[in-house]
Amino acid sequence: MKTILCGAAMRLTLGVTCALAPFAHAAAEPAKCSYMAVGKLPLRYSGPGLEITTEGSINGTPAELLVDTGSSLTALTRTGAERRGLRLRPTGSRAMGVGGISALFATNVDEFIVGPVRAGRSNMPVLVSFGQTPSFDAILGAPFLLQTDLEMSLATKQLTFFVPENCGNTNLGYWSENVHHVPLRRHDQEQRNPHFFVRINGKEMEAMIDSGAAVSTISSDGAKRAGIAFDTPGARASDLAGIGRYTTSRWFATVKTFQIGEETVENAEMAVENSGMDGADVTLGADFLRAHRLLFAMSQNKLYFSYVGGEPFGQRRKLEPWIEAEAESGNADAQLVLANIYASGNVVPRDEARAASWLEKAAAGGSAYANLYTGRDLLVRGDFARAATRLRVALDKLPAERDGALWLYIARVRSGQAELAKSELAATFSRSDSDEWPKPIAEFYLGKLSSDKLLAQAADDRKGGKMRRCEALSAMGNWHRAHAQPEQAKALDGQLKATCADVEENFIAIGG
Repeated sequence: MKTILCGAAMRLTLGVTCALAPFAHAAAEPAKCSYMAVGKLPLRYSGPGLEITTEGSINGTPAELLVDTGSSLTALTRTGAERRGLRLRPTGSRAMGVGGISALFATNVDEFIVGPVRAGRSNMPVLVSFGQTPSFDAILGAPFLLQTDLEMSLATKQLTFFVPENCGNTNLGYWSENVHHVPLRRHDQEQRNPHFFVRINGKEMEAMIDSGAAVSTISSDGAKRAGIAFDTPGARASDLAGIGRYTTSRWFATVKTFQIGEETVENAEMAVENSGMDGADVTLGADFLRAHRLLFAMSQNKLYFSYVGGEPFGQRRKLEPWIEAEAESGNADAQLVLANIYASGNVVPRDEARAASWLEKAAAGGSAYANLYTGRDLLVRGDFARAATRLRVALDKLPAERDGALWLYIARVRSGQAELAKSELAATFSRSDSDEWPKPIAEFYLGKLSSDKLLAQAADDRKGGKMRRCEALSAMGNWHRAHAQPEQAKALDGQLKATCADVEENFIAIGG
């Protein structure tokens, strides 16, 4: 990690020195502030969560990169590593996120390019555990992004890197007369992400900008200090997922006043979370960024910002105009999100026809998860050939997706392609450790593990043993159905029904 960052910083500094060289020979006169843009990158919304991503290159191939100022780590995901056939090495280290802990692996990368930054051959960390298989190849954390001044503008979908010369305390909010700023209160060299103060209901709290968070949140401790009741009976709740295999609870509460600098937001609904992460009291996420244009002026230890319109705390509690606009403009991942909104009926009246229409558009447009979900639906309905086609498209985009690989095996077998089913499954799980779930299920499918040993391995996990046993029973039933063994499948379905009624998972029989 440090090797990459030091190398990247060195190359960036050299590039900037060359860009500014003409100024070094100017005539002797009072130095003027020169605020030079040394790189610009496009921003887009991608993946099933419409995360903020940008483009880059890893080993000479195009890469989709999560822009995550809330992360203290710049790392590949398993998706990015497996897409390029990179070998992973255990490091013994771990990374913590809202979903728990992920083992940290490492790999060698020949070249990593993002805008003006180029890192040569480097040892790079790899995160392997997420609540949902990420569609992006790597995470750009704060240490990488904030090596220079950084401007983020979601309204124009642009990320701009700046280097100042002779600017001192000059006002750097160049884009408007209505730009405010607050001092950056903490600049930890390890974490790199600067903190600043805001007020919630008049109480001063430490805050940070987290572009990797979909919505803004208050920690449960911060909410209590501000007198916000959140975990009361009837309070609206949901879950947050991220790094790690699990989720953390989230509630929604009304904040009387939120103040940042001279800006005040009244009666905003914000999320309260209890992940226990030792970050900041308040995390300002993508909803806040959509309503603001901001500049991390690292050279001055200031955060410049201006309101550009919209709700600063959208929270996805209604069908927001930007999601519709993204879907209408052809963003396949936004089309998937819109399909899910109409299918759930939570924020708009349920409309199955519109949901189905948007889902098909998303799949046709290349959304990895739209192809994964529609492939599974086709598998359940018994349309095995079309299911295999959709699942193959999804797995080509999501090489680290393991459940989908098991579904593809069933679709291939039922399509009369048993040998292809085996070879694809073996290739996918050859990249998994022997004790990594659900590899034991794959080994059962491939005839390398007995049913008794599969159930024994499932029970070994102390936290997820019950769920894993249920997953194993369901998968075994699907295998027997696919191989025309209905009696064995029926017996396993009976065990599943008898022992897993209290598990919060809907196990659907496939392969029959």
